[in-house]
Amino acid sequence: MSTIPVIHTANESTVLAAASRAVADALSELEQVWRNPRPDAVVAAARRQLAAAESWADARREGA
Repeated sequence: MSTIPVIHTANESTVLAAASRAVADALSELEQVWRNPRPDAVVAAARRQLAAAESWADARREGA
């Protein structure tokens, strides 16, 4: 279970909703690899989570 809530709004665009789901999925993956930490796996998952969060932020800024 994620420790950070992902908030969805009723009027989210499809692009923004997909980006939001990608953030939640990447965060879930990061939390899973953190439980049995292998440095390379944690770093890779953290990078994927950061990339997903950046995509979500870009979509929000662009008004998607």
